[in-house]
Amino acid sequence: MTSAVARASDLLDSGSDRIRQELRDTRDRFIASDPGAARLRQGLRALVALASTIALEAGLAALLGRPAMLPMLIGSVVAVLMASGVKEGRRRAALVTVLCCPVAAVGGVALGVLTAEVHLLGLVTFVLVSFAAVWVRRFGPRWFTLGFLTWQSFFFALFLDPPVQELPFLLLAVLLACVWVGALLLTVLHEDPEAKLRRVVAALRARARTGVAAALEVIDDPGDRRKVLALRKQLIQLREVALLLDGQLADERSLPEGASPGGMRRWTVDIEIGMDELCSAAVDIADGSAVLGPELLDAVRRALTALGWDGPEQARDALRLLDPFQETPAVRRLSGAAGFLLDAVQQWDSGEVLRGDPGDRLDDGDFEPVITLVGGNLPGSAALAERTLDRDGAPRFGPSRLRLTTRQAVQAGLAAALAIVVGEAISPQRYFWAVIAAFIAFAGTATSGETLSKGVARISGTLVGLVASVWVAELVDGRTVPALVVIAVCIFGAFFLQPVSYTAMIFFVTVLLGQLYTLLGTFSSQLLELRLEETVAGAVIGILVSLLVLPTHSRATLRVARKDFLDQLGGLLDGVADTLDGRTPENDLIGGVVGLDAAARQLIRLRRGLTRGRLFGGDRVATRHRVSVLSSCAAAARTLAVATGTPGTARPELAEAARTLATEARRLADVPALVDVRADENGGPAGDVAESLDHLDPSVRPAVRRALRRLADGLALLGPRPVPEVSAR
Repeated sequence: MTSAVARASDLLDSGSDRIRQELRDTRDRFIASDPGAARLRQGLRALVALASTIALEAGLAALLGRPAMLPMLIGSVVAVLMASGVKEGRRRAALVTVLCCPVAAVGGVALGVLTAEVHLLGLVTFVLVSFAAVWVRRFGPRWFTLGFLTWQSFFFALFLDPPVQELPFLLLAVLLACVWVGALLLTVLHEDPEAKLRRVVAALRARARTGVAAALEVIDDPGDRRKVLALRKQLIQLREVALLLDGQLADERSLPEGASPGGMRRWTVDIEIGMDELCSAAVDIADGSAVLGPELLDAVRRALTALGWDGPEQARDALRLLDPFQETPAVRRLSGAAGFLLDAVQQWDSGEVLRGDPGDRLDDGDFEPVITLVGGNLPGSAALAERTLDRDGAPRFGPSRLRLTTRQAVQAGLAAALAIVVGEAISPQRYFWAVIAAFIAFAGTATSGETLSKGVARISGTLVGLVASVWVAELVDGRTVPALVVIAVCIFGAFFLQPVSYTAMIFFVTVLLGQLYTLLGTFSSQLLELRLEETVAGAVIGILVSLLVLPTHSRATLRVARKDFLDQLGGLLDGVADTLDGRTPENDLIGGVVGLDAAARQLIRLRRGLTRGRLFGGDRVATRHRVSVLSSCAAAARTLAVATGTPGTARPELAEAARTLATEARRLADVPALVDVRADENGGPAGDVAESLDHLDPSVRPAVRRALRRLADGLALLGPRPVPEVSAR
């Protein structure tokens, strides 16, 4: 009996520990998935703007003795679009956008109501508005917001189909929404940049803990390569948070007075390097787990657990458990990386990072931002896609000379026109659903691959959302208050999930529209089926237009990203070589590391879009392999730059190796396609560097030498070996 009770107690304790671990990891994943709580704030901003605007519009209608439904709906649309679109961090810049919003919204609603009286005029105007809304994006993010607001206002004027005599009342409702939401965005909904920076730091630390948890899973299940891939994914996401944090440093208000942006950047890179080394060592330990023994593995597990979730003293005590196993290289690396991370975390907790280092030359006002955030987010691929357009030698008025925004404007206008034709063939009353599906395909995309992915996501989100709409409609049963609650939940869910899943956003939007139809008294399953048909037609039209009319190819954009990465790598290696020669590099090495990380991020993003979204052909496995090798080169270069910056004697032989690798990186950058490279059997110049490093004294700058060797091995892999000749028979 006693034995059974003991076993039951052990099971309960084990289950409780597992539950605590799951809750702990879930909390970390949630914080890490939303750096700076940006998505949470975006959803709350939209919800607050929506709810308060509905109340104001209802009050306006009651005051004037008019029906409340139309002003509530049009006011809600304007409120949500402003709350999600006005993202300037500085109040003065946000004020300019807020003052322009009434012009855009009033213009869109007025055009929609007035031109709808003459059907053909309304259709032509729809196409022109679609073209103009995309064309103005060339003037910057503010114009993206204003163009989209104009288009959506025009669209909802068609959707609501009010009589012309209601136009003055509608315009008054639009102005009220603009003034009210603008006031909210400039006051209670305006974000404190310093508080946001601290939230991003919390997300960085949470992402590091999820990386530690993934490393523990690799050690617990060493034969599962999916666990290794999950660990690598955590490191990629860690770098994205680090880039977001670096982008915040461009706003001097993000740091307390006297704080060092250069010191903050260095601290962020230190976290990345520590996690790279820790996770690499964990994978090596897992690979050798069969011969290392259970005692060592248990000590590693305890050390990693303490590093992630215990206090600093407990973590250092746990690291001492690894002392008896220091003869194992992977354990030495893991122990050193864990101690390095503990030091970095204590620097933040003690405030040392924000106090700055008086000896840091970046504190003298010459800090140069590397990342330019767009609406608080990391930039997309538009700048790279623009560079794929070959204007040299093209006729002056030829289509090849068109800028990316002009090309997309032509695509959007043509797609809108075709969607009108096909949409009216499906339903003359609901054709605009095809138009919105075609138009939205060009919002936030820069390449045909991105447009394809977005179109597919819209179709799948609509399909699943329609099923949910029918179920929710039966549950709500036409009651106003529950319907408004569902709409509020859908608004929050759509904007909270928009940055991570367009499919999920469209799901919530589709459920929301089902409730709007319920409030308007027009809901039916046949109407939802019609919406699906129109959406599929519009999305397919948008995809085909992006592929066939003035396309911006994903593969060409990936090549530009690869060239940019290798050029950045070459520049960083030149700086490393200067430092190893005892000279001061022209550019800050840590800034070069951030630039390289940004280029690596674009490579990974574009590779995903290419290998997931490409319909026809393409060597996807080889592309994935090359991008993985380049990512490994980025990690090695990051370690090399920091290791080089530590005090040490000049080493001309290491400097020469760095210069040779810089030259090789630039040579690879200038190759039209890496698949065309024909390297020597020993790996070319990079292989020669690797061989020369093997003959150096192991005690000579070991960290620098190891990083150079990793880089040499990576660059040597990028050139395919010569294809063996096959004799004819």
